[in-house]
Amino acid sequence: MHHYRRPEKHYVQSGDTVVVRLGASECMMSMGLYGKLMPVRVLENGFGQLLSTESGREYSMPNPLSWMSFYSDDTGSYSYDIHEIGVGRTVTHTSGRFYVYVDSKQLYGVQSSQFEEMRDAARDMHSRDIPSAEVRFVENSRCLPTWWSRSVVVPLDTEIRENATRAYRDTWIDLPTHFNLFAGRYHTQEV
Repeated sequence: MHHYRRPEKHYVQSGDTVVVRLGASECMMSMGLYGKLMPVRVLENGFGQLLSTESGREYSMPNPLSWMSFYSDDTGSYSYDIHEIGVGRTVTHTSGRFYVYVDSKQLYGVQSSQFEEMRDAARDMHSRDIPSAEVRFVENSRCLPTWWSRSVVVPLDTEIRENATRAYRDTWIDLPTHFNLFAGRYHTQEV
């Protein structure tokens, strides 16, 4: 027996990049994009920029969000057809790791499987007047080719749970999108 599941309503803001299943507007149909999963960067004033899944570059001109499966109400723009949030094109990521981002750009080489290490790096940047430094958990996109990833910001004050033995200490954190996320193993130093 098939149970109908109501689609989720996701609100977007200017600057978000999301993967959307494009609707049947005249524009999307004329470009041959109806029903395809495409990354869209949300712009101001109700517009969005389609991005090429191959190059990550702008695909056509900006279009009204309403042409790309988005709606609006008093709260803002939203869609029921968002499949991923926080996507970006980069060939330099390793799936399942923590990265430091500055001004929404991934810092090359500043990554670890250990959240605490990246949290400390971001806090150090804050102390050197780089307030936009943040930690993100990055993994491969589920909908786009492997050179696309999706990331979620991990607040620096996220509570860390741990389980320690004589040999190591394992840590976990909870995010709205990832419950019980493994955040690193630390080997205990023998004295």
